[in-house]
Amino acid sequence: MKKYIQLLGLVLLTSLFTTAQAATNARKNLDRFFTSVTTMQGSFIQQLYGKDGTVKETTRGQLYLQRPGKFRWIYTGPEAQQIISDGKNIWIYDQELDQVTVRPLNQTISSTPAVILMQKSIPDSQFKVTEMDDNTSNWDWFYLQPHRKNVDFKAVQLGMDNQGQLQQMVLYDKIGQKTVITFKATSNQPINARQFSFTPPAGVDVIGTPQT
Repeated sequence: MKKYIQLLGLVLLTSLFTTAQAATNARKNLDRFFTSVTTMQGSFIQQLYGKDGTVKETTRGQLYLQRPGKFRWIYTGPEAQQIISDGKNIWIYDQELDQVTVRPLNQTISSTPAVILMQKSIPDSQFKVTEMDDNTSNWDWFYLQPHRKNVDFKAVQLGMDNQGQLQQMVLYDKIGQKTVITFKATSNQPINARQFSFTPPAGVDVIGTPQT
């Protein structure tokens, strides 16, 4: 009986050590993603869920990201739109309306969930980071709550695979809705600088003045 108890205790300790080690590795992967990964590109599916849990809208598109400060989101449907950050300005091109809106980057991005992907530093300076228990997938999950109160969202949830690649973002807003962005076929290959420049097409209405 004594040997059985000792063996059981050893198994439990080993199990706890393995779990703790996995948690440590998961957090290291998270920090490595934000400090070492400079580029990310791939396709995505974005779904908006209402308060009742039903899907209100589904959109698809392409993402190009280069830290710090540059990205291009291309929404291909149902309403074509592009959102581009050139490092100084945010350009929103609504192709259906033939309209472009431009705002200075530093006045726009800090209060939105996009800030989590824009900076090349660990997220702790702006978020309380909590590792989540999840038995429904093979991903590591983290729950990020912004330290600031005057932001446009309640929290961000990140799902990462065991290679440290971001697979899914869940954005919780302040009115009870959530947006789930699932990334597909992503890579960290160099991206052509032209993806992060934008010139309004001739004839479209431009709202705002870009910062030079």
